[in-house]
Amino acid sequence: ERQPSAHIEIARMEVCQSMAHMENFFQNIMDNGGEGIILRDPKAAYQPGRSPGFLKHKVIPICSHRKES
Repeated sequence: ERQPSAHIEIARMEVCQSMAHMENFFQNIMDNGGEGIILRDPKAAYQPGRSPGFLKHKVIPICSHRKES
């Protein structure tokens, strides 16, 4: 499959079969250096820009560094 550039990779679509399937797929993406996944409601119509039919699923690291007084 042809990719648009050396810096951009087109992700393949994966149909979610269950919550466990989604969790395994997500973990595989993370283990291979990915940032996260986009979940899409298959019944939602496409809308350009931000859409309620898409959900970004990623890990956000939380740092709780407190400066001692």
